[in-house]
Amino acid sequence: MPDFQENDLLLGAEGHVKQPSAVDDIEWFAPFVPQPAVSPVASPAQPPKPSGMSVCLDEYFRKRGILPTPSNATPETGFPPPATGGEGNAEAVQPRETFVAPVETPLPPPRKPTAVELIGWIKQTILAQMHLPDDAAEIVAFWVISTWFQDALSVLPCLVITGAAHEAWALLHVLRDLCARAVLLADFRRSHLSVLHGFQTRLVWAPRFDRRTADLLSTLTDRRFSVVGGGSLGYNSSPTAIYADENPGKHNIQNSIHIHVPATNQAPSAPPQGLQKTIERVPVHLDQYRKKNLSNVLAGTWVPVGLSSETTAIATALGRAIVDAPELRHKLVSLLRTLDQQRGSELSNTMEAIVVEGIQALIYGGLERAYVREIATEANRLLKLRGETARLSPEKVGHLMKKLGLRTRRLSQAGNGLTFDNATVATIQQRGEMYIMEDQPAETEPSDDSQATGKKQV
Repeated sequence: MPDFQENDLLLGAEGHVKQPSAVDDIEWFAPFVPQPAVSPVASPAQPPKPSGMSVCLDEYFRKRGILPTPSNATPETGFPPPATGGEGNAEAVQPRETFVAPVETPLPPPRKPTAVELIGWIKQTILAQMHLPDDAAEIVAFWVISTWFQDALSVLPCLVITGAAHEAWALLHVLRDLCARAVLLADFRRSHLSVLHGFQTRLVWAPRFDRRTADLLSTLTDRRFSVVGGGSLGYNSSPTAIYADENPGKHNIQNSIHIHVPATNQAPSAPPQGLQKTIERVPVHLDQYRKKNLSNVLAGTWVPVGLSSETTAIATALGRAIVDAPELRHKLVSLLRTLDQQRGSELSNTMEAIVVEGIQALIYGGLERAYVREIATEANRLLKLRGETARLSPEKVGHLMKKLGLRTRRLSQAGNGLTFDNATVATIQQRGEMYIMEDQPAETEPSDDSQATGKKQV
């Protein structure tokens, strides 16, 4: 087997090599184990055959009870007879033949995998075992690599899986084979943290996902948060993948990536040849990649552009784990920008978005303050214009405003409302950027986003 170097060629399933040009071009690889080269063993020289006359004489003496005196080495030993006498005799005769032990040449250093190879192998491993859109499989592959650098990242994104229960079940089992020291968990509670030490990646099956679990997982995505439990203070942050429910958007988790697994009626395809070897070898390559690049990830300062503030934090964590592959970082930003737009579209269809849009309409109308009932009236007008039959009561609007971080106060005996001072208007503007989709062209990234220091809003 040739000695592969750091950025060498990919070894194909049939022994041929190819250059990794793109993520989608990665094929199955044949896991390799360098075999030691063994030097050929020198065969011992055969002793000379005795002449025919000496054989006859020996046989003649044996028949008469006379043992022949050997004058040379016998064929059975290959060594001359030992010297007789005391210590003053001549030096011992050395053996005429030396048997050479097999010599093993040292193994070549293991080939260090690249980020492009790892993304391709992980993606193919996932798609070979379940039905998942290519973009979703690539996002999962980026997340898998980040689990191997969790001690070097301040944000540990949470992978939220929704959709078909059977497919989500299969994905969690696939992740168990790929993530760093993963453990499958049936449900997840605060009390579980005290016994989860030693497991680095948590794969949670929680179809009865509730708000309390969402809040707990939000804090666990930030390594700077600590958790109080059992009379002690502990740091329990770790990467988590959780199956939350069939329907997306039930509860929001900070620093989370959401993928939806669609249901399918397709029969599972036969696993490709070499799948099991790939499953066994990919974690070995991931560990090698971690050891090689840990110092680079610790010192990394890459900041993506063109994403919302929350998605920027996620992209920064995932992108820092990608070393010496700027094309992969661009791909990551593109994938997360699509998720950003999808999430914005989902938020724009919520009642919170209607309330924010109604408040903005009142501000644009020149009002300096508005009662909650006036905001409810404007929100219902917008719902009617959109053909919606649902209506919001002032009490419901008050709860939604509280959820949005818009605290009302008593304006007069007529009731509570908002005063549109500079601070309140700035908060409303921020909520509008989050909940109200506007048709804007996407920002164009610079050619080298690793040098970017600012952030742009899509």
